[in-house]
Amino acid sequence: MTGSGGILAGLNGRAAALSRVLEAILSEDRDLLGEISLYSLYGGGKWLRPLVYSLAWELLGGEPGDPVMRGASVFEIIHMASLLHDDIVDSSDTRRGRRAAHLQFGVPEAVLAGDYLVAKAARLSLEWESLETFDLITEVIRELSYGELYQLKARRDPDLSRGDYHGIVRRKTAALLSAAAETPAVIRGASAELRQALRSYGLRYGTSFQIADDVLDYSGEAGALGKPVLKDLDEGRITLPLILARDSLPPKKAARLRDLAARCERTEDERAEVLSLVGEGGGIEKARKEAADWAEEAAAALDAFPASGASDFLKRLALLNSSREF
Repeated sequence: MTGSGGILAGLNGRAAALSRVLEAILSEDRDLLGEISLYSLYGGGKWLRPLVYSLAWELLGGEPGDPVMRGASVFEIIHMASLLHDDIVDSSDTRRGRRAAHLQFGVPEAVLAGDYLVAKAARLSLEWESLETFDLITEVIRELSYGELYQLKARRDPDLSRGDYHGIVRRKTAALLSAAAETPAVIRGASAELRQALRSYGLRYGTSFQIADDVLDYSGEAGALGKPVLKDLDEGRITLPLILARDSLPPKKAARLRDLAARCERTEDERAEVLSLVGEGGGIEKARKEAADWAEEAAAALDAFPASGASDFLKRLALLNSSREF
């Protein structure tokens, strides 16, 4: 398989088409809600969910083009809505290196913009003229809400279990990627086997992606990708690197890590101590290995399909993102 540069070059056309379609959709309403939506869009992003949708569509024999990207945009719009709401719940100051929308426009305005985007996505999904796909969309919105609620309840819980962590990841990240992969199979009337393969791909890819993202919170590479080190922990999120380190450290050091993780604030020395303990417990390396394992499983799920350019792109997308090479 080729490196990240090759896959990025191969996806440039899709990304350009998606940008064009999303901008047109979000520009339909020239008011404050539209302005906030476009502010969120122009903040950047990898657009993984709509790219997965478009690739799955082609994997099933569909033709590329703007109509496909219009359907794909449903998943990016839902994702944008979730980020607007998440930033408010987490009291985040920034999003992708820019001032968070709720600080730029106001909290009530950002909440309403998130609600507006959810409604926009639901209305767009009706263009598929399929009750089954509408059920998929409403279910994934429900899962996102529960995921955020469970994450909120688990805030600063230093004893969060691996199982509970994975439950949050499944709802907050993997469910939307799974729906993006599966929806084209529903629309095109694919077999139950192929539909399950795409659903499995999305769930495993989403899990791998989130774990790799969580590793960045403890990694020196975080700043280069626009994510400050320990940002998640500062906002109260207990993630896999810390969990794995906690469960591997000797009791006294594990207790110290629990104490530091449960705090609302930490001094610079304490922040350095957190990073040291997570490193000593092997949290980063073990989490990276788990992300790679989930990515391999995602790629293997696509063996249900004949080899093609689309299947190769989907596999590379999962495998490259597990190590966050782009």
